[in-house]
Amino acid sequence: MKTRRRTKVVVICLALLVVLAAAGIFVYYQTQYFLVLNGDKEVELNLCQTYEDQGASAKKGGKDVSGQIETKSDLNLEKPGTYTITYTLGNLDVERHITVKDKMNPVLELKGKNPLEVKLGEDFKDPGYSAEDSKGNDLTKKVKVDMPDIRKSGKTQITYTVADGNGKSTTVTRQVKVQPNTQYQTPGLPICMYHYVYDRNDPPDDLNHRFGNYIEAHDLEEELNWLKSEDYYFPTWQEVRDYTDGKLLLPEKSIVLCFDDGAKSFLKVGIPVLEKCQVPATCFMITSEDGEKKVKKYQSKYVSYQSHSDNMHRPGGNIGHGGIFTAMPKEDALEDLKKSIEICGNGEAFAYPYGDYTQQCRDILEEAGFLCAVTTEGGKAKPGMDPLLLPRVRMSMGQSLQRFQNMVAPPETSGQ
Repeated sequence: MKTRRRTKVVVICLALLVVLAAAGIFVYYQTQYFLVLNGDKEVELNLCQTYEDQGASAKKGGKDVSGQIETKSDLNLEKPGTYTITYTLGNLDVERHITVKDKMNPVLELKGKNPLEVKLGEDFKDPGYSAEDSKGNDLTKKVKVDMPDIRKSGKTQITYTVADGNGKSTTVTRQVKVQPNTQYQTPGLPICMYHYVYDRNDPPDDLNHRFGNYIEAHDLEEELNWLKSEDYYFPTWQEVRDYTDGKLLLPEKSIVLCFDDGAKSFLKVGIPVLEKCQVPATCFMITSEDGEKKVKKYQSKYVSYQSHSDNMHRPGGNIGHGGIFTAMPKEDALEDLKKSIEICGNGEAFAYPYGDYTQQCRDILEEAGFLCAVTTEGGKAKPGMDPLLLPRVRMSMGQSLQRFQNMVAPPETSGQ
């Protein structure tokens, strides 16, 4: 009897050990990463051979977690040597070693300078290239060129690829440094100055006493629909700054729409038109006039609230229209701007109250950190202009669609 009991206890203990071992194995496989290379660990390549790394695979708990793998590489296909690609996940890592030989097959050679310097906005012509296979057969006409859209200053590259009849492929890059430039021909960027919007079915009492600063909602909608039909581009203020600094090419059909003051007529009538047409615009808000409530109540993904000052849209100066900004001490002006930026939630652009400014006003805006500032002077913004003294195109009540087109469109497309 005792022997049977001992045997039974031993069996139970062994069963428990098996269960615990299985549980341990299950927990281990659920909590541990498993990392393996895809493809060969040792790879040999010709110089500049077209190469697409196969990467690595990883699992955790039976689930694919390959997307969590971090890759580090010193591979340079344009220089002979031995390189390492390391794949890491958790405390695991695996390596692939790549040897780059000192000869190309097929051979692809670039003509001209590498790296190459060009100026933004100037016509660019590729210096050329030549290619041949291992038997000396000319492959130049088979070279495929991936040319970047050179619309920004900075560093970029041109990629050249050629393949021979045996499926071997060579890829070479030409480094290109694009220099800022303000001396190229451009029709300019219209920054449009609107103010108030009304509905012809409910005209405001002051319609004829606002110096033509109103625009009727249906007329505005017609203008916006035309812009959309012509595929106009609506740049950000950062892009406007880069454009004037000569660091960015904008499409010729580009435009910025601004509505000054933050009047309720724009907020109630104008914003719905922008949203209907899905066109973005800037509202230059006078924040002392219930700005905080207005910005909160009339939030829209199509409206960027920017500063028209907090409380500087009032008389008190002796320049231009007599705006007080030109007569304020620097410290007071900076405090006003700081408050307006906090309320608007943006500090990218500023509209001078009454259009009045001095050199000191301009410098105060720069110290406050604005990217751009607009005046009431007429004209289109162009590269090389002071980004803190940009002109605008005034929109007036009763203007026809034809007149709008003539004012904003590049010369060859106006009125079409």
